[in-house]
Amino acid sequence: MRPLVRLRVRLPYWPEEGLLVGGAVRDLWLGLTPQDYDFLVPDPAAEAARAARILGGSAFPLKGGVFRAVAGGQTLDFVPLPEGGLAADLARRDFTANALAMNRRGVVWGPGVAGYDLKARRLRAQGPGVFREDPLRSLRAVRLWTTRGLRPEPRTWGWIRAHAAALRFGRKPARERVRKELAEILQSPRAAFGMAALEESGLLAAYLPELQAGVGLPQGGYHHADLWRHTLEALDFLVRRYPEAGLALRLAVLLHDVAKPLVRQWDRERGYWRFFYHDEDGAALARAILQRLASPREELRRVEAWIRRHMRRPPETPRGLRRWVLEHRAWLPELLWLQVADLAATRGPRARPDAWRRLAALEPRIRRLLKELPERPLLTGSEVAALVGRPPGPWLGPLLRALLRAQAEGRVSSQEEAKVFVLWWYEAQAPDPRRPTEP
Repeated sequence: MRPLVRLRVRLPYWPEEGLLVGGAVRDLWLGLTPQDYDFLVPDPAAEAARAARILGGSAFPLKGGVFRAVAGGQTLDFVPLPEGGLAADLARRDFTANALAMNRRGVVWGPGVAGYDLKARRLRAQGPGVFREDPLRSLRAVRLWTTRGLRPEPRTWGWIRAHAAALRFGRKPARERVRKELAEILQSPRAAFGMAALEESGLLAAYLPELQAGVGLPQGGYHHADLWRHTLEALDFLVRRYPEAGLALRLAVLLHDVAKPLVRQWDRERGYWRFFYHDEDGAALARAILQRLASPREELRRVEAWIRRHMRRPPETPRGLRRWVLEHRAWLPELLWLQVADLAATRGPRARPDAWRRLAALEPRIRRLLKELPERPLLTGSEVAALVGRPPGPWLGPLLRALLRAQAEGRVSSQEEAKVFVLWWYEAQAPDPRRPTEP
C-alpha cells in the first residue's frame, strides 16, 4: 500500500481524526460527488454525534460498532479501525477500485494496481472469495460498470458469471439490498446497457427469472426483435427521450411484457405469435416481482396500473381523446410514455413505422387536457340522491362518473344542465329494455 495520488476536494464534514475510505474515494478520484461517506475513526459514536450536530442531522448506531449520521440527503458512516489497521481494512474490500483511503490533505493510499485500474476504468475483484463473503458483490459489479464505467476485467467477469450460476440455487442477499442495486442501474442513463449486462452475466436469471424467460423468445408479426431485445429497446428509448422518467416508470417499461412467455399462442391463420391478456396477467406478475423486491406500496400500485393499461392507447378524435384522458388522468403522462416506448421498439413487418411518432404527437394535447378537464362532477352525491329521491348507495358511482364524462365532453357545462342530465341518465337505467343504458 502506497500513496497513489493527491486530490483537491472539499467535503461537507471531516472528522478530527480519521480517514475517508472505500467508494467515496473512488468517486472523488473519478470527479464525481458521493452521497455516502465511510470514515475510519477511533471513536465512531463521538464522531457521528459531532457530525450530526454540525450538519444539522441525526446520528444513530448500526451493527458492528458503526455509527451513522444523516443530514442534507447525505449519509456519513463512522467505522472503528479493525485489528491490523488500515492495511487490513483495505485488504477485505471487494474491488481494487474500492480499496482506497484518503486523509484530510487529499492524499490517497491503496494498492498500486488500484491506481492503474481506475485510470484504465477497470474493475478488478481482490479475489474469488469476495463474492462468497457478500453475495451482493456480483450485482454491485454490474452496477459499477453501468454507473461508473468500470468494466470488469476478464478474470473478475469469469468469477461473476460463476457466482451468478451459484446464486440461482444458493443464498441470495437481502431483498432490500438487491432492490437498491437494481434501482441504481435502472436510474442510470445507461439503464438498458446495465440490464443487458445483467443478462450476459447470468444475474438476470438469478434475480429476475421472469425476464430471463423472454431472452431469445420470438414474437414476429408486429415485432422485429425477440422479447428481451424489444424490452431493452423500449427501456433505452424511454431513457433517451424522457430522461426525467422516475424509477417506477422505468420498472413499468422493463416489466410491461413480462407475462408474454406465459400467455403466447400461435395463430395459424395469421402466421405469427399472439399474446392475449398479457397486459392483465403482466400487471399481476409485475406486482409479485416487485413485492419480492420489497418495493414501496405506491410504486407497486403505479407500475401495476401502467402495465394493465399499456395496450389501451388514446384515440385521436377530440371527443375520444377527452374521454380517454379523463379515464386515465391519474396515470398520465407516464402511461403515454410507456406506450410510446413500447411502439418505438415495435418495428416488425405488420407494424406501422410512424405509429410511435403519431402517438407521441398527442402529448401536448394530453397535457393541455389534464389542466382543462373537470376534476369533479358539478353535483355532489348527496345532491344527486336528493334530486332523484333515493338514498345514497353504490348506484351513485356510475351516475357520477357518467356526469363527469359528460362534462369532459362538453355536453354539460352548468348545474342546471347537470340536473337534466342526471334525471335523464337515471331514468335511462330503469329496467326497460327499450331504453338505452348509456346517455
